[in-house]
Amino acid sequence: MLLKETIIGNERAGEILEKGFKSDKLSHAYLFTGPEHLGKKTLALNFCRLLLQDGSTALRDNGANNDDNIENNLDLTIISPDEDEKQITIEKIRDLEKKMALYPHSAKYKITIIEQAEKMNKSAANALLKTLEEPSKTAILILLASDSKNILDTIKSRCQLIKFLPVRKSLLEDFLKNKIESKEEIEKIIEMSGYRPGKIIEFVNDKNKFAEAKNNLNRICDALKNNENAKLDEAENISKKELNEIISDLNLLIIYLRRFLIKEYKNSAGVSKSNLLKIKERIELVCRAKENLLTKNVNTKLAVENLFLNL
Repeated sequence: MLLKETIIGNERAGEILEKGFKSDKLSHAYLFTGPEHLGKKTLALNFCRLLLQDGSTALRDNGANNDDNIENNLDLTIISPDEDEKQITIEKIRDLEKKMALYPHSAKYKITIIEQAEKMNKSAANALLKTLEEPSKTAILILLASDSKNILDTIKSRCQLIKFLPVRKSLLEDFLKNKIESKEEIEKIIEMSGYRPGKIIEFVNDKNKFAEAKNNLNRICDALKNNENAKLDEAENISKKELNEIISDLNLLIIYLRRFLIKEYKNSAGVSKSNLLKIKERIELVCRAKENLLTKNVNTKLAVENLFLNL
């Protein structure tokens, strides 16, 4: 299987990596940037399979074997923020430097994937920059970031940038039509996923997660249509969850607001610019709240409560 066939809607990213591999013109550092659940890590891992295993055979004989656990390969290191931290610290980057300085165990390269690279603190980012300024011939670095604006320009300039873009609805429908019979359910899954292939695959593979997401969205909708007390109750309910679950609920909140945006555009009486502006401002409020929760040491309950009261 070619790299471009392992993801949905961002096949160009796979083509770029394959071209570099075939021509033996690989970059020492890559930056995959774009919203979550578009296939950045999936493609990164399949790229690692290509580089750390017999790549030529992989491309010729149907390629990446998704059954093998590439993450256990001794020549691959994956770095991500600790669960109880919102940053990647300099200690992790220093450990990385030591590993990258070693000669590969059994492959041609030693590869590091840094997840949520935008969460490197200033010290960590500066330490990584030193590594990028003096790259090893046997080391490849892959940064994954949902938002590259928080990554130093000096780091970005030393990476090959590969952008992951939102996926067209028609491609998602084509992916689902052989898996889901009901057109109505296909529409619902696509909407609930936020047009993100990773979430769609998650919903298809686990119907309980899809049902839970629908219930959460309905509960959020009911709360926002109700009074202030109902909003505060729902905010408290959300704030008690794990951070990744809170972010998922806020993504559902964005879906709820986008419904109103689409409804306003389709308004037979004409589009109200003031209504559009209000809805867009509310979406921006949710996006800022997400960023604060992910990157800053804010009081979770207070942040979510303030968000709901301002919607």
